[in-house]
Amino acid sequence: MVLMDRQMPVMDGLAATRTIRQWELDHQRAPRPIIALTAAALKADREKCLAAGCTAFLTKPIKQEALLQAIREHALAALPPPRAQPTSLDPKFADLVPAFLDNRRKDAATMREALDRQDFAMVGSLGHGMRGAGASFGFPPITALGARLEEAAANRDAIRASDLLRELDSYLEAVQPACA
Repeated sequence: MVLMDRQMPVMDGLAATRTIRQWELDHQRAPRPIIALTAAALKADREKCLAAGCTAFLTKPIKQEALLQAIREHALAALPPPRAQPTSLDPKFADLVPAFLDNRRKDAATMREALDRQDFAMVGSLGHGMRGAGASFGFPPITALGARLEEAAANRDAIRASDLLRELDSYLEAVQPACA
């Protein structure tokens, strides 16, 4: 996880974030959470940070609980995907995992289409479903991403929802070989 100050000497935080994201793409690395830290509290400032590739946005002065919550929320999604069948799942349901993951991919595609239509109710509903089902199937990162998608939809934050869908796609792509 990176805590990125927006105003730094030599290279500002937005340029640094774009550089990190490009490096991740060039080296086929999963995106790490980057939390922007800034005194600028306007919605436009938040949108600039998210558009540059930041995962989250906190305004200064930062309250300890807000920082700890952001770390808890985003650190879970940054965990590497499981490399074997989930262990917390009842073995008699193990054969349902591939279909569960395929359905989450379909949900992600549906959410992208819903975002194009500004249908935040659909995004929120599908995010809520993921939040409820992810841990049940042994995939806590899906639960975390579902909760964050539900929150982005409630806030009508299309930029954040799009970023979260990219995180979900990356996670599902990485977990596929382990469960195939």
